[in-house]
Parts: sequence; structure tokens; C-alpha cells
Amino acid sequence: MKTKSFITLATLVSIFSGCGSVSRENFKEDISGPIEQLIYYASLAGNSHNTQPWIVDVENDSMLTIKADFSRKLHIIDPDARGLFISLGAFIENLELAAGSFGYEAEVEIKAKHKNDSIAATIHLSKTKKSGYDLSQIENRRTLRTPFHSTEISKEYLNNLIDNSSSEIFYFSSSSEEGKYIAEQTLAAYTQQAQDDQAKQELANWMRFSNSDVEKHRDGLTTSGMGITGFGGFFVRNFYKPEDSMKDSFIKTGIEKTKEQIENCGGWLVIIQNENSPESWIKTGKLYQRLNLSCRDMMIGFHPMNQMIEEENFEEKANERLSQSGVIQFIARVGYVDEYPPANSVRRSVKEIIQ
Repeated sequence: MKTKSFITLATLVSIFSGCGSVSRENFKEDISGPIEQLIYYASLAGNSHNTQPWIVDVENDSMLTIKADFSRKLHIIDPDARGLFISLGAFIENLELAAGSFGYEAEVEIKAKHKNDSIAATIHLSKTKKSGYDLSQIENRRTLRTPFHSTEISKEYLNNLIDNSSSEIFYFSSSSEEGKYIAEQTLAAYTQQAQDDQAKQELANWMRFSNSDVEKHRDGLTTSGMGITGFGGFFVRNFYKPEDSMKDSFIKTGIEKTKEQIENCGGWLVIIQNENSPESWIKTGKLYQRLNLSCRDMMIGFHPMNQMIEEENFEEKANERLSQSGVIQFIARVGYVDEYPPANSVRRSVKEIIQ
């Protein structure tokens, strides 16, 4: 009897270890030339639901046009395309950093004036001295959905994250009244969004549970990207379908996990801009990416949680409470962590991004 149990356990372990989640390291491609290299590093930027809503027109070796891919827009939770343009801003920030590392100066001109404008920006590249920027910082950047330590972020680290003259980035500790308000409203807004039928369907459209779906699409929300690991990740990858994310049991688990997340953090980073426009959203994306990269270097977990400003009935109240002059464009949960697992969010081929 014992032998039979041992064999069964060994078999399960063998199956489990052989069915790991497909991640970024599974997709290695031949990238030729510096332009493709720049686009590769740019594509590692953070973006909503991992939709990767970017297209690049390579006009020549010195001129790139960054375009919005509206076929990847989240129409329910991002009707005005704010999140889409923020994602493009993060993409542009990565491209600028990578360009410096390769010995190029990237002159960015933001073109988008309206939420439906497809041309986001043009980038002119010119040769210059290499910046020395370490590209592994871009490769290692990731979103962490685990609980963080509740210790407040130190003044020293905050000074490194936020310029003293900045009127756009604000930190609210988890113990402050503002921090408690953000936590409470984020959970309430998440719950409302998670129970909305249209939002549920939109989320399901970007779920990539099975390894075959990950390999096919190379975008969206994977088990490893969502932090569903171990046996739970194995079970979801092999027995769940995207439409299962719309079931009450899945939604309940998501709400419980969100509650755990907001109860375990050191505080919140909030980006506020003077106006709602594609230009301000792209600038927000650049700031967001810069913050995420810096947090990774300081062993500070970084987790965008924008539900409070994605739900219209919560957004207006949040702006009244937290923004003295301007509009909240981005919110992230932050806190010290003991470890940073490798970045694993999948990305599409560079050749697919280039138009």
C-alpha cells in the first residue's frame, strides 16, 4: 500500500514539474540590428492587462513613429483610452532608456491630441555617447501581486523615487488617512468591477490560462503573470478555461486576494496631472515606468491598482478627496519585499510590433 502511494505521488510530482507555466524565457527570437533591439526593450514596459497596445513604424534608421493599436483597447474599463496611452508612455520611456544605452539620443515629440488619435509620438534617433544604462533593469522590471511588508517607505528611498520639486507624484503611507481611503475605495471599486458582466467578459478575453494559449497569443494575463504559482497554477493551466474567470468562485477568490494585497503594503504612489489628454497620459506612463524601475532596484514591490479611477462613480469622489488641483491618472500599491522573482510576463515578437 505504501509503495503504491509513493509511486502515485512520484508520478504526480513528475507531471507537475513537467507542466510549468510558459513564460518570457520560452520565447527567444533572433533580433537583428539596433532598431529591433530598442523595440524589444521598449516592449518590456508595463501595460494594462498585458494587452501590449503598440505598433511601431520604422521609417528609417533614425525615425520611428509610435502608434496606438486600438484593436487592443479595453473598451469597458478604459473607454477614454487613458490606460492605453499610459501604456504607450511606458513603452516610450523604455525606448528612450534603451536608446541611451546603445549610444543614441532619442528626441520624442508627442503627437496625440485626441483620445482617438492613432499616432502617439515620433522619435528621432541620433548617435551620441553611450549612457551606461544597465538594460537588465528593464528586463527585470515586473509587477508584484504578492503581499508586501507594511513598513512605510523611508524618506531616503522616497527622495530617490520622487523629486522634491515634483507636483505630479505623491506618496501616501498605508497608515495615513489618505492611504486608508485609497485602500478602502480600491477594494470597493475592484468588487464592483469584478461583478460587472461586461467587465468580466472583457477580462476573460485576455485570460491566457493554458500554455497553448500563451504560446499562441504571447500577450494577456497568464498564471505566472498573475502570481498563481505552485499546484494552484498547475491546476488552473490544465483545467480552467478563460470563461471560468467569470464564475462566482473565481470572482470571490479575486476579491479575497485583493483584500489581502491592500492590507499588506507600505503605502500608495499616486500620479496626478493637470488635465485629461493623451499628452498627459503619455507623460504619466513615462513616470509610471520610471517609478516601477526604481522600485525594483530598491526591493520595493510595485503593483498598479487603478480600479478606483476606472470606475466612474469612484473616480470623481477620489479626485475631490485626494487631488487639490488636477486629475488622478495612476495609482500603485508599494511596499518592501524580501525577494523579486524573475520577470515572466510574455511579450509578442518584435517583428509583429513593427508595421
